[in-house]
Formats: sequence, structure tokens, C-alpha cells
Amino acid sequence: MTARKRQKLAAAFAGCKNVIGARATAQMDWASFTIGAWIACMVAFAVGAAGLFLVIRRVFLLWLSARLLAIGALGLTLPPLAGTLFADPQRLLVTRLVATDVSIAFAGALMATYLERALGHQRLRRLFWAIFPMGIALALCAPLFADDFLPLWLHTASVLIMIAMMTSGLVVAIRSASRSAMFQAIAWGPALAVGFVAIYCELVLGGPFPFYAQAMLAALMFEAIVTPVGLGSGFGTVQRERNAALAQMQLATEASALDPLTGIANRRGLKRTFLSGEQRPKGLAVIDCDLFKRVNDNFGHDTGDRVLVAVGAALGANETIFPARLGGEEFVILLYGEDWQRDAEAARRNIPAVVGQRVPDLPFPVTASAGLSAILADDSLESAIKRADRALYAAKDAGRDRSIALTDFRRHFTRLEEVG
Repeated sequence: MTARKRQKLAAAFAGCKNVIGARATAQMDWASFTIGAWIACMVAFAVGAAGLFLVIRRVFLLWLSARLLAIGALGLTLPPLAGTLFADPQRLLVTRLVATDVSIAFAGALMATYLERALGHQRLRRLFWAIFPMGIALALCAPLFADDFLPLWLHTASVLIMIAMMTSGLVVAIRSASRSAMFQAIAWGPALAVGFVAIYCELVLGGPFPFYAQAMLAALMFEAIVTPVGLGSGFGTVQRERNAALAQMQLATEASALDPLTGIANRRGLKRTFLSGEQRPKGLAVIDCDLFKRVNDNFGHDTGDRVLVAVGAALGANETIFPARLGGEEFVILLYGEDWQRDAEAARRNIPAVVGQRVPDLPFPVTASAGLSAILADDSLESAIKRADRALYAAKDAGRDRSIALTDFRRHFTRLEEVG
């Protein structure tokens, strides 16, 4: 180590010792209390970020926690604690260099993992990631800089290169409307400004920045406060985007369970309701429009579609009935009322009136036939529909425009009754 560097280290070390003064051996003075509280805040923020990682599993929180711990370690190298903790000025310099380099390395990893993935920018992520090994390598070389094996200006130049990489990356990200980059630029701005002023004072003015310790402590505390604000804003944005995506998924799920023509449930929606409903239906009816083919043949499919929409509306008028369209002119209703057979018959009889109101240009009434079946405890939807279909065929054979219920469906005996 050169004599000049020894003198500078000794002067810096003496400055650290003088800040504490005689009171430091007897009691904690105000400066020691301030730096102690500052370090405690950094540790608390770091623990909070690590704890939040356990909840939401976002990797950038671990890098943030590591950076805050490195910043806390940097505080140990500033007066007044430096004079107490480090008896050797060379060890003080090594610790300060390592803490600085590691904190910058963690900042690069933080941005590489924190930057919104929706923006893409894989090259930008690689730029931020490149800062991490550079900072770690520089930290490993800290003893060489302290021993004057490597010139200290090389360390300063390397730090400036990493800061330039970080700054350029932030500028590109901000131009791409990155909220995380914007908040981190605000958070890191004061510390970068203090660092540039300190470098300017050392390289140009030939002396230390007079209030470097106080200014850097304030700047780093500002970063520790603003960064969580940015995280909160980012989480809010992510949550809103997630909720919007879930809403779209819910709409898509609901749409997949709806008949696009009538707006009531389709076969998928019917099965979902049958399986997941809080209350099991007491009965089921298969309803088929009578002689529907003549509507399409004589008046066209547009009129036929209007009739089907009206039928869906007629079947959905009762809140104890869940209507669904199986396809064509065939519908199924799940019946939840106590007098479910009467509800089914009322819904069937409501069809001609509603169709007449909604399709007034149709010159004849549209009637429907229905097959009813009770639902047993061990019934599947398919088995219940199969029995109701048998009753529907019986209603068609009996002359249409009526409901017939399968009242007994034991294996060897079946009785059909018309519902009046």
C-alpha cells in the first residue's frame, strides 16, 4: 500500500473515531442511536421482504431482501459505528467496498426479476443480470484494491460502468411504460446523485464529500421507503390485471355453459348445475316443441329461432325451474319445487302464450309435449333424462300437447300417468 493511501485511510479512520468522542465509551450518543435505528430499519425491511416472499413466492423479493441487508452492512462502515467496529482502517475499506459492490450486484438481479414480464425485453433482463456477476467479482477483488495491488480508480471506474448499465436499462424500461422501473428510478435517484457527487469531489476536487455519510444514509432510507411503495403499486396493478383475467375466464366459462341462441343453459351448463347445485332437483322434464319442423319449413329458420328464444323465456319464468336447451327444439328443465310435476306442467302450458306474444306473426299456436321423471338419490343426469325421454315418447304417442310422468320405474314394472 502506498504512503498516500495509508494517509487517506488513516485520516478517514480518524474521522470515524472522532465522531464518537469520549461519550461513546460511556453511553450511546445521538449519532450512534441514529445509525443504529437506520440499520435496524434496513434489517426490518429485509425481513419483511423475505416474509412476503413466503406468501406470494416472487423471487425479486429475495433479491430486495439481500440488497437491504447489504445496505445495512454498508451502514456499519459509516461513522460513528465504523470507528468502533473496525480497528484496522484497511479492513474498514474492504468491508465498505464489498458492501457497495454486493448491493449493486443485488440491484441488478432485483431489476432483472422485478421488471414486468408482459413488456418482454429479454435483452434488457440480460443487461440487468450482467450487473450481478460484475458486482460479485468486484466484491471478491476488494482486498486487492485495499492492498493497492489494484488501483482504487479501477474499482471506481467499474462501479461507474455498472451504474451506467443500470441507468441505461432503467431509461429503456421507463420508455416502455414500466411502472416498476419508474418507481426504482425514483427510489435510486438520491443515492445515485450522492454517489456521483462523492466521485466528483474525489476525482475532480481532490477531497471527500463533506457530508457523504449523512447524505447517503438519507438517500438509502429514501430508497427503502419508496421501493415498497412501488411494490405495492405493482401488486395492485397485478391484482387488477389478475382480477380482469379471472373475470374474462369466468365470462368464458359461463359462455361455454350457455346456449348462444336462447341465452339459457346448454347441455354442459345443465350437467354442471345438476352436479354442483346446493340443492338436488326433485324432478326433471324433457320438453319438445310439437311439429316444430313446419315452423322452419313454412316461415324460415329466423322465425324458428325466434320461437325457440320464446320457449326458453317461457321455461325460465319460474324461479324453482332451471331450464336448458339440449339442441334443436328439445329442452330440459330441472324442477326444485315441492309440487314439481305441477310446476313442469305450468311451464309447458306457458309456452303457447309466450310464443304468441313474442312471435305474433305466426298464425298457429306452438304447443309442446313433456316427459317427466322424479330424480332418485343415486340418479345421474343421463339416467333421469333417459326415463323422461320414455315418458316424452308416450306423450307424443298420446296425441302431443300434454305432459306424462313416469311415476314408477322399477325394473319389471313401469306406470305412465298424464299430468293434468
